[in-house]
Amino acid sequence: MNDDQGFVAAVLRELAASTAVILAAWGALGGATNALTTRMRLRDALRHILLGGLIAAGMGSLSMALVTFWLGLPPETIPAGSAAGSAAYLVGVFGPAFIEVALARLKGGRGGAEGDGGNA
Repeated sequence: MNDDQGFVAAVLRELAASTAVILAAWGALGGATNALTTRMRLRDALRHILLGGLIAAGMGSLSMALVTFWLGLPPETIPAGSAAGSAAYLVGVFGPAFIEVALARLKGGRGGAEGDGGNA
C-alpha cells in the first residue's frame, strides 16, 4: 500500500515541477487577466483561461522568442529562465484574443464588434 502512495506522490511531485505545467499555469493566469479586464460572461472567461493555459504550454520556450521579437528586446533575453513565466503570461493574455480574431477573419468576418456590419 505504501508503494502505491509513494508512486503517486512521486508522480505529483514531477508533475508540479514540469515546465509545461508551470507555463500552463502562467498562461491560464494571463487568460484570467484578459477575461477580467474585458468583462466577459463566465463561459467566455473559462474559455479564455483554458485557451491561455493551453497556448502557453503548447508554445513552450517559443513564446519567449516571440515576446522578445514583439517587444524588440535583445536576443540574449531568450534564455533567461525567469522570463519564461512572464512570456507565458503574455501569451495567455493575448493568445486567445489573437486566435479569435484570426478565426473570425477566416470565417469571412473582419473581427469587428457585433452589430457594426464588420466595419471596425
